[in-house]
Amino acid sequence: MPTLVETDTYLNLLLSIPGLNPNTILSALFLSLARIFPITMLAPFFGAKNVPAPVRIMFSLSLLAILLPSILLNLKVNIPFDLNYIGYLLKELFIGFILGFLVAIPFFIAQSAGSLTDHMRGAQSLQVTDPTTNSQTGPIGIFYNYVLITIFYFIGGPFIFLEALSKSYIIIPINKFINPLFFSLKLPIWKLIIGLSNYILSMAIQLAAPSLIGVLMAEMFLGIANRLAPQVQIVFLGISLKSWVGLALLAAGWYFIMIQLGKESENWLKVIQTTLDHTKKFM
Repeated sequence: MPTLVETDTYLNLLLSIPGLNPNTILSALFLSLARIFPITMLAPFFGAKNVPAPVRIMFSLSLLAILLPSILLNLKVNIPFDLNYIGYLLKELFIGFILGFLVAIPFFIAQSAGSLTDHMRGAQSLQVTDPTTNSQTGPIGIFYNYVLITIFYFIGGPFIFLEALSKSYIIIPINKFINPLFFSLKLPIWKLIIGLSNYILSMAIQLAAPSLIGVLMAEMFLGIANRLAPQVQIVFLGISLKSWVGLALLAAGWYFIMIQLGKESENWLKVIQTTLDHTKKFM
């Protein structure tokens, strides 16, 4: 592998890599950026669609400045500007969207758990736009999402993911097309994506369990009360009671919910890294 020499500027550092001409460095820059940009657009902990486009582009360039030297060191040949380059560019966008989608899964789970809680406590009409995902959810869903972003940074999630991103450039180089075996359903990454619906739903129910249990207990209490006193307006009484019980049990179990959010996010990042390692065998 080529080695770097000590230089006084970043540009001289890139130009000092042996065997690569300036055109290849420029080609590698745009190809690498094509993989990073979809991730910054999809990952909620990077601001996703809430961040203005100029800021998102500059942030992508900042990440690229960190990763580009190692990417260039793994290049074996120069990259010409030809029709193959267009294919490389589309391939990098595709890989970026897959990685961005996978790393956003814990935030989809948190948002789904909050939406489920809002629906069960009767606040399904209070739909607002979550600025981190640009999707409609309830106030508890937004709260879950913001808390998970904080926990994600607390456990070092962005750095773990950047390590996986750096590894992806080694597993799937920017100057090679995707092996047809990559699209085999036997590949671990596709098995992971196929099983996402079950994983998201089961985790969302677990995270919303305290409120769900409280609301179901309140429903049972209201049903018994309605049989004992039919003249009582159970419907109007239940609206406020279910909401208060759901929020009270959510507050009571919040410590354990935060622990579970952090644990599942960390485990999911490890799953992404393990999946990338297994994918290397098929490339």
